[in-house]
Amino acid sequence: MTDSHETLRDIIFVGRLLKEAEEGRAFALASILATRGSMPRGASARMALLADGTWLGTIGGGRIEQQMQERCQRVLAGEEPNQLEWMTHAKTGMACGGDALVGVKLWEPAFAKGVLGDLLERLRSGKPFVITESWANLSDITVELSNLDELPQGDPRATTETTLWDEETKVYAEPAGPDPIAYIFGGGHVGRALTPVLASVGFRVVVFDDREGVAVSGDFPTAERVVLGDFTKLGEKVQVTPRDYVVVTTHGHAWDIDVLEQVSRVRPAYVGCIGSRGKAAFARKTLKERGVDPTWVDEGIHLPIGDPILAVTPPEIAISIAAEMIRCRAELRPVSERPHQH
Repeated sequence: MTDSHETLRDIIFVGRLLKEAEEGRAFALASILATRGSMPRGASARMALLADGTWLGTIGGGRIEQQMQERCQRVLAGEEPNQLEWMTHAKTGMACGGDALVGVKLWEPAFAKGVLGDLLERLRSGKPFVITESWANLSDITVELSNLDELPQGDPRATTETTLWDEETKVYAEPAGPDPIAYIFGGGHVGRALTPVLASVGFRVVVFDDREGVAVSGDFPTAERVVLGDFTKLGEKVQVTPRDYVVVTTHGHAWDIDVLEQVSRVRPAYVGCIGSRGKAAFARKTLKERGVDPTWVDEGIHLPIGDPILAVTPPEIAISIAAEMIRCRAELRPVSERPHQH
């Protein structure tokens, strides 16, 4: 996710706006909801005009910011209604040459107190959630906060790490809370080789093992945390969410299947399990017999794990797993934000 400074994921920024609302004052909030091409700030950047004329935040400076400041002033004064407009290069003359979709909304104190109070509480809880804004009706723009488990199964808002904008429905979604975690269940040779590789490409890694001699923090210096726990009772030590990534490489088929059965209830963004094609067939058959959704068993697990680069050694296998996870992470982003394919 992009920098949280001066966004609705910024506790200080949100706290300042909440204080304004609690004192009975409205404010105008300009929000970048989507961009095309190069822009100084991306989606989620916010800029507020307070009742006393103070400005908080920035949407990137230059002509676009000047135009939106003028618009915020008119909206706060009641001279114009809420606004939603693609600010194109032709309109702004910005040197970067990109376009930005900017919404300006008047936040009345009662509305702001309810939304921002809940938002601040969720940000402090340290649990992932999503901010959803509907801009379809500019006279009634809604802002909804949802825990990931409250979203419908398969909803892209549950797994995305980036903002989403649907031009047709005029709905904006922004993931909030902590960044996703890559859980490695099994700290053996592959887990030990994989941890620094994942950390080096931006994953927050947590290693989980049930062996005291393996779950040793000093052996995984690049892991955020090393957990000693029971593979049959993951929930006692960790809380896997739909936004997280799961690698299953325990020291036995039975534990691999136990872990897969437990994470199936969450549907993480990525699940991969190490093993041969024979083991894969056995694991899938067992999971279905245990009542796990057959479609998820067949389509939701990368088993055998990793991109097919004919890897043999643990370091090679680690590279193949990391490659697959990088690709899956990129595929969760909107097409417009994916790198060009070569």
